[in-house]
Amino acid sequence: MKLQKIALACALFPCFLANAGQEYYEARSDAMGGAGVAASNKEGAAFVNPALLAINAHKDNSAVLLLPVLGVDVADSDDMIDKFDSLIDSYDALEAAIDAENSDDIAEFRDDLVGDIESLKGSSAYASAGLGFSVAIPYQRMPMAIFYKSYVNAVGVADIAQSDIDTLNNLDPNNPPEVSDLDSQGQVVGGAVSDLGVALSFPLSIVNMPISVGISPKLQRIDTYNYIANANNFDASDFDDAKYRNDETNFNLDIGVAMQPFDGLTLGLSGRNLISQEVDTIEVEGQKFTYSVEPLVTAGVAYDWDRVSVTTDVDLIENKRFKELDGTQYWRLGGEVRAFDWMALRLGYRHDMKDSTANLYSLGTGFAFGESFFLDFTGMFGDDNAVGGVLQTSYHF
Repeated sequence: MKLQKIALACALFPCFLANAGQEYYEARSDAMGGAGVAASNKEGAAFVNPALLAINAHKDNSAVLLLPVLGVDVADSDDMIDKFDSLIDSYDALEAAIDAENSDDIAEFRDDLVGDIESLKGSSAYASAGLGFSVAIPYQRMPMAIFYKSYVNAVGVADIAQSDIDTLNNLDPNNPPEVSDLDSQGQVVGGAVSDLGVALSFPLSIVNMPISVGISPKLQRIDTYNYIANANNFDASDFDDAKYRNDETNFNLDIGVAMQPFDGLTLGLSGRNLISQEVDTIEVEGQKFTYSVEPLVTAGVAYDWDRVSVTTDVDLIENKRFKELDGTQYWRLGGEVRAFDWMALRLGYRHDMKDSTANLYSLGTGFAFGESFFLDFTGMFGDDNAVGGVLQTSYHF
């Protein structure tokens, strides 16, 4: 499969790397379109802007344990995975019919296999998943948090060879050849980034205006995946096998600034992954891709009323993952209504200003059980039948 095939599939399938512009899951932030640079609470501050740890310390002096946050979003509008499963069943049935020398079954399963192969033309699928935890410690002079987050994005495409269709159409049920692997293929290309770090926040004041600076040194592991298999052997779940994976571990750094010019208004600026990293995939059948982790600079504004919050973020620079594919640059918008002391409702929207990925809508809610246990849900949806969800629990002490 040519490189242009991947690029074309991604152009037709705009959800690819849709979550990469955010690089983490956190239920409250995801519910508000992914906006968190100025609005994130203690649970997610270490993921997006460490300076918010000190800003939030003025509101709440408790320690917070986020354990865990789990997120996933997928889109398979072409039913690619199911179609590959059907193709493998038809292929195995044809092979068994040829071994049994049953010409009627050979003709039937040959036609089924041709139909399955043709149905896969232009098919693609996308998946993203992640997890994380954090422990926020409310030390007044230097609030801090220990955090871990990991996310993976992968896209699968089908490369259909016309030669398979022609060969099968010309197959004589009364004199069939030995069955061989199909020329058609399935491919999965992906990347994953895992961070383990400490977020440190330094509270300051300028003419009684709260301002803070944050820094997050972290160890960062990058995994890349390049899985290719003949269509009759394709199993998307095999993409992370060690023989298709390459990885590197390096040091990286996040920084952030936050300030409150007046009560209720928060301004934030974060720079994540300030040290650029590049990791090549393994080479398979002459194909190799380069996965990049580049600096991501985002500005945000949030305003809190008594029971309502609104926030917006914008990426100030383009963010590219695979060099061979288009980059993204997001504008995010969201809000939260604290309907009761024990429940909040959230709504959000995310738009890619580069038009490389689909617009994404989100809806979520959070529940407080007493003063210690919090449970948050988020649902996401967009074009190409893209759907996703985030679940997290947190504990306040």
